[in-house]
Order: sequence, then structure tokens, then C-alpha cells
Amino acid sequence: MFSCCLRTTRGSSLKKDNRRDHDVVWRHRLQSCLQCLWPFTQRGNNLTKANHRMTHTDLDEKVSAQKNLMETRTESYIRAQTVVEQMNTLVPSLDKGYPLVDLAFLSTYKSSATPLHILDLLFVRYAYFSPHSKEDEQVKNTLCSFLETWIDKNPEDFCDPSDLLPLKYLKAYLSVYIHCDLSVRVKRLLTQLEEEHAKDSQAEDEEDSDLGRHTSSEPQIEWV
Repeated sequence: MFSCCLRTTRGSSLKKDNRRDHDVVWRHRLQSCLQCLWPFTQRGNNLTKANHRMTHTDLDEKVSAQKNLMETRTESYIRAQTVVEQMNTLVPSLDKGYPLVDLAFLSTYKSSATPLHILDLLFVRYAYFSPHSKEDEQVKNTLCSFLETWIDKNPEDFCDPSDLLPLKYLKAYLSVYIHCDLSVRVKRLLTQLEEEHAKDSQAEDEEDSDLGRHTSSEPQIEWV
């Protein structure tokens, strides 16, 4: 009876030892797998952090670009408003005899507007004159004086044969609203520039035609 009990006890101890060894083996395998997976997990964390940094960088760049765009638009709006305000006070200031107002304006306006824009602002503001009004007659004289000074000081604004639109616009306005010596001068200048432009265009066409004939008359070389 005692021998049976001894065998039973010995068998159970062997099973426990086998189970313990089995647990040790599986624990070792699990640790090995985790060690193999750890670099990939660390790499994934690094990629996540890098993506997070890139996201913040992209966001900062977008915010900076939008800020620059808003600043540019604000500066353009301020410049446009400044030009409008100057045009509203230019002729009255000249009419009151303030010196050098026209010269100061003509030397600075190009940073904010084109000649055509300035003409448009002027002509819209002074699109109506009361008949038999001494005040309006004075405004006409002041306006004509400013326009004449403009042509004298900045002739490139009107005397470009490739862009005669400002001069044509000026001629149309003067022919309708103000009849003065400047109107005659503008008509003559426009006619002269149009003739020069036509001659230049004709000369260019003749050069192109001569070049075409010269090219077509060249002997053809046949390679054998």
C-alpha cells in the first residue's frame, strides 16, 4: 500500500516538473517574440511622432501663407484708399493754390496705380459740370492745367505707341466735357503716335516678308 502511494506521489511530481518546464519554454518564446517586435513598435512610434511634427509644420506654413496674403491684400487696399483720397483732394488743393501738390502726386502715384486708373478716378469724379457756373469753370481750368503738367512731366504715361489707351481715354473725355487748348494738343499727339506705330508695324511686316523670301530662296541641299 505504501508503495502505491509512493508511485502516485512520484508521478504527480513529474507532471508538475514537466508543466513548469513547459511554462518556462513558452515564457522564453514569448519574450523572444516581444523582443523581435519591439524595433517595429519603436519605429511606428517614431513615424507617428514624425508625422505629427510634419502636420504641425504644414499647419504653420499654411497659417504663415494666409497671414502674408492678408497683409498683402491689406496693403493693397490701403494704397488704393490712399490714391482715392488723393484724387478727391488733388484738384481742390490745386484750386486753392497749394504749391507742388501736383508734382508730389505725379512722382509717387505709380507705386499704387496705373495712369489709366488715375484717369478713371479723375473722370468719374468730374463727370458733370453745371452750365454757366463760375466755380465749375475754375475746376475745369485747374483740371486741364494738371493734365497738361502730367503730360509734360511724365510723357511716358501717354506717349507709348504700343499702349495708346490712356491718351485715347484722355482725348475722349476732353472732347466731351472740356474744350481747351489741351484737347487740340492731345489730338495732334495721338495722331502722331498712331502714324509712328503704323510705320513701325509696316516696317516689321516688311522685314518678316523679306526674311520669308530669303528663307524660301535658299538652295536645298540633298544628302546622298
